Order: sequence, then C-alpha cells, then structure tokens
Amino acid sequence: MKNKKLILIPATVAERICPLRPEDRLLCAVGQFEPRRMNMWYPVRSCFLTAQSIDEANAVFKRLRKTVLHSAQAMRRFCAANPEAQRHDFWCPTYDFAYAGAVNGYRLRCMVNHGDFNYFFVVYRNGRTINESEAA
Repeated sequence: MKNKKLILIPATVAERICPLRPEDRLLCAVGQFEPRRMNMWYPVRSCFLTAQSIDEANAVFKRLRKTVLHSAQAMRRFCAANPEAQRHDFWCPTYDFAYAGAVNGYRLRCMVNHGDFNYFFVVYRNGRTINESEAA
C-alpha cells in the first residue's frame, strides 16, 4: 500500500467487475466533517477480520483522510470531478466509489450535502480471500 497509488473508480463500474455483497462486509465507518469531525467504526462480521485486513483497511482509510476525505470541500471537488460516480436514487447528491485492495475490497459513498453524515466507508472481504477460505 505504501507505494501503490489509491485509485477510486465509480462503484457502478466496480460492481460489474467484482460485486461487493452485503454478506461480505467486515467493517463500516460513518463520518462527518461538521460541526465537529467524527468517524464512527462499526464491526459487521469481525470473525473474518485478520491483522492483515485491518492493517490494509487502516492504510486505505488513512490515505483517504489525506486526500478525498481531507475536508468537505476536498470531497465535493473530488465528486464534482467524477460525475459518472453519481447515484440518482438518493435524497441528496451521492457519489459511490470502489477500490480493490490486495486483501479487502472497499466502497466509499460520499454525500455532498450535509446531513446526518457525509460519507460511508465499507470494508469487504474480497473475492480472492473468500474463495481461498471456502477452499480450505
């Protein structure tokens, strides 16, 4: 992860390549920028978490905090630069992105209007990890 550039792609494109299924969720984070910056983490299926998956998730989230999730303005600029990621089935302008890590899959949902939260970050077991655990 150190030298690898973090490239987020629109989630609709990612779904066609490798679906991120609800049953494969490991962790979720909900965050807001205002009135006070907060990130709340929720374990979903922590029985599948490994030290390697936690380390990668922390590294990906740390990189996002320095770029896309640095501030509300940075997130809005990133979303505006990627109109193909916009979802039209939500109550406010929402953008969905995905990233395939070596260990986990990730989805970042950005809500550009302030509501209860500004972003939703989900960590998934990726397909390769799932297939390896089923084979064992």
